[in-house]
Amino acid sequence: MEKRVNLLDLPPDVRQLVAECELTGKKTVFERNGRAVVILVSYDEYLALRETIDIANDAELRAFVTKAEDEVKRGAMMLPEDLFEG
Repeated sequence: MEKRVNLLDLPPDVRQLVAECELTGKKTVFERNGRAVVILVSYDEYLALRETIDIANDAELRAFVTKAEDEVKRGAMMLPEDLFEG
């Protein structure tokens, strides 16, 4: 379950960190006792990371990638459509 917070409800210094993250991609690591506990990343970067995780967890897609890598190692030429044939 996610919690949503309106940016205008945050203190100005925190809003500034969010703005930097959103506009420049700069990440901010929050620490407790010298140990990283949370990182602030832009929503676009978060979506890209989630997509990467979803792809990595897709066994069928990983099999297609492995097949393509094997073909490249052998020097075989393939059309993209050939990768997705049953």
